[in-house]
Amino acid sequence: MRRRNLLIAGGLIGAAAAALGMRGAAVAAVDRSLNRFALDRDAPQPGAADTALHNALFIADLHADCLKWDRDLLAWSDYGHADLPRLHAGNTALQVFAMVTHSPVNLPWRDCLRAEDPNHAAWLAAVQGRPVRSTRGRAFYQMDLFWEAVQRSETYVGPDLRAVLNASELLALIEARAAGEAVIGGMLGLEGGHWVGQYDPSPGVVAAEISALFERGLRVFAPVHRFDNPLGGSSEGCRRYGLTPAGRTALQAAEDYGMVIDLAHGSEETIRDAAALLREPFVVSHTGVRAVCEGICRPDRNLSDDSLRALLDSGGIVGVGYWAHAVGEGVDNIPRVMNHVMEMADRRGLVANEHVALGSDFDGSVATQIAANELSVLTATLRRAGFDDGTIARIMGRNVCRLFAHRLPGGSATMVERVERALGNGFV
Repeated sequence: MRRRNLLIAGGLIGAAAAALGMRGAAVAAVDRSLNRFALDRDAPQPGAADTALHNALFIADLHADCLKWDRDLLAWSDYGHADLPRLHAGNTALQVFAMVTHSPVNLPWRDCLRAEDPNHAAWLAAVQGRPVRSTRGRAFYQMDLFWEAVQRSETYVGPDLRAVLNASELLALIEARAAGEAVIGGMLGLEGGHWVGQYDPSPGVVAAEISALFERGLRVFAPVHRFDNPLGGSSEGCRRYGLTPAGRTALQAAEDYGMVIDLAHGSEETIRDAAALLREPFVVSHTGVRAVCEGICRPDRNLSDDSLRALLDSGGIVGVGYWAHAVGEGVDNIPRVMNHVMEMADRRGLVANEHVALGSDFDGSVATQIAANELSVLTATLRRAGFDDGTIARIMGRNVCRLFAHRLPGGSATMVERVERALGNGFV
């Protein structure tokens, strides 16, 4: 009997191991398929001057979806877009890790996305052993993954992952990088607060949920993602309305806590309403612009000039993406998008190069045209487009540092000055 029980137990363990192996293979196959890398064959090969400038930059990226996937954030993977070693190889200093919790599949017979459509994020959560029924559960699970990686990196051979929760920690990160330390700052962003206000939109309940997210470490809050939700309308949604009362409460609470508001994926009505409501600059973390959206580029996904004007008037920042649906095919389109933003800023009497940043969308189920570990290609591209070193330094990270030094907890005009001095002492 004991031998029979052992055989049964062994068989169950073997079946479970096989199932886990199949699950892992399925996730890897999806990961490889959706997170492709397709470098433009005409992209410039960085020369010595490009590389020297690139290595002297403090580089910040406003959006990557690495936490969505069952890959070790601390290990170099041969598929997908980014992890700590590849970010380090590309000289990234500060990365916002966004959390996707609900992502409808594009159905070919529809021209808009609904929450009821097949949910890629839920399927992926199921095969990865993550919370299936709860968008909130998926968000908090990914936050736990981030904090586990931060803790593990302290004894891991390779660059350290250091959480940046406030302006003082941002300054400390800049100083550590200037001193030559192998450390990358990480911040948590949420891409769609779909559950916030879903069942109870009362102000107290909504504000309490924003508080819970802040306490867990969230610092970049995007109310919507790819479909209209209880907080506001999406640029790809079916109704594309503006902020709801719950959305107004959520944004005000997030702003009060010192979170950076991210209106990526927001409908034009949502961006208009938020711009009128918010007191502080906001960002659109990963996007293109419709005015220079050609070929494969998707207009609904990108900023209209009206939305861009609202962002610029807030003093905010546009994170320009690297994938073709945002900017079109070819890396030379990336500086074209940035030039449009800068021209719009200049027309509004603003300092033109202070409102552009990077928003790669690494691991966001897109095919990027720039690799995390070969980011010097982007520096070379910007130099070939005629951008001077000062403008490149602002685009690649200084603008993000300036905004974060102002907006994060403990941020102030004095902290902005200290961050600018630290950047001037250690970087281009």
